[in-house]
Amino acid sequence: MSLQAKIEVRELTPARLDDYLRFFDKDAFTDFPEWSGCYCGFYDTPGYEWDASAKAGPAHRVARAERIRSGEAHGLLAITDGRVVGWCNAQSRSSFLNMRRYASVVDDPSEPVGSIMCFLVAPGHRGKGVGMALLNAACDKFRRDKLHVAEGYPTTNPVKRDWETPWAEENYKGSLNMYLKAGFKIHRQLERFAIVRKRL
Repeated sequence: MSLQAKIEVRELTPARLDDYLRFFDKDAFTDFPEWSGCYCGFYDTPGYEWDASAKAGPAHRVARAERIRSGEAHGLLAITDGRVVGWCNAQSRSSFLNMRRYASVVDDPSEPVGSIMCFLVAPGHRGKGVGMALLNAACDKFRRDKLHVAEGYPTTNPVKRDWETPWAEENYKGSLNMYLKAGFKIHRQLERFAIVRKRL
């Protein structure tokens, strides 16, 4: 049996809240504590300021849990051997409260587009097909939701730094290569990132 066959992908629901929180509490950022307080609420929070550090974590955890309980947070969980090993923040583009810098490149806000904003894979499970399984499941979810286009925003020209960029920071948008392998095409190329699309 292949590793890909062992990855089960499930939609985030209120019943999976404990699994989601356990992943972010214990596994998601063990090698990148600077973002350990994120809880993937970045695109669902108004305003421009965002503190992803552990200090802000408790408040973000509470806010995110409430959105999940109320059915307002959507996405996909990758599960292996009964434990969450990956997360993908994927939903209708119009459902995100704050698209941040990506809002400026939306040509038609009413277009039925599903946006893939974040990927996160736990250390020890990277490079084993988790991201691709989540990406394919996101496209399937968008089809079920009657959306016409899947859209992602991979970084293509990362900011140059004097230190090695942590894996989670470098890969949280998904790689361009992964999108192209899944049948996406570059829709627009911008300075730092590309908009990639796939018709559903």
